[in-house]
Amino acid sequence: MVWRQALIIGALVLGAVIAEVTVLSRLGLPGATPDLVVVTIVAIALAMGPTQGAVAGFLGGVLIDLAPPGDTLLGVNAIVYIAIGYITGSVVDPRDRTVPIMMGIVGLAAGAAVLATSGIDTMLGSDRVSWEDVPGLVLSSALYAVIMAPVVILLVAWLVRRATPEVSVT
Repeated sequence: MVWRQALIIGALVLGAVIAEVTVLSRLGLPGATPDLVVVTIVAIALAMGPTQGAVAGFLGGVLIDLAPPGDTLLGVNAIVYIAIGYITGSVVDPRDRTVPIMMGIVGLAAGAAVLATSGIDTMLGSDRVSWEDVPGLVLSSALYAVIMAPVVILLVAWLVRRATPEVSVT
């Protein structure tokens, strides 16, 4: 039971990190790189619950922090993604999980991830954050996440229902 959940979380997050680093980062889209990892973490949190969302957030954050090109301090993304996974898994009532609400949550989570990462990096003394660019990055990240949300959320929910019938959050 738990090993199936761990396998699903690991496979989904690893696949999202690989796709984001190898494909999405090279598309040359304006603004931020589409954050497939945050969308996947939110989808896991909505499908499985806050604890699994936090675990997915930690795994995704560590992998993104370690993946080249590491443009943030080690551990910052892990902290932000843990919070996103836990909060999205615990705040949203399962009866309110309609597609527009979930798309809005994904957009808010992606924008919050950019803003929180920039804020924590600045507080820790990093000089790599350009606050003039942050509003555009927040908006573009949220937009790309909303575009990816329906496919990713439905795919993750279907996979979780099929592979882990003991999880009854969705």
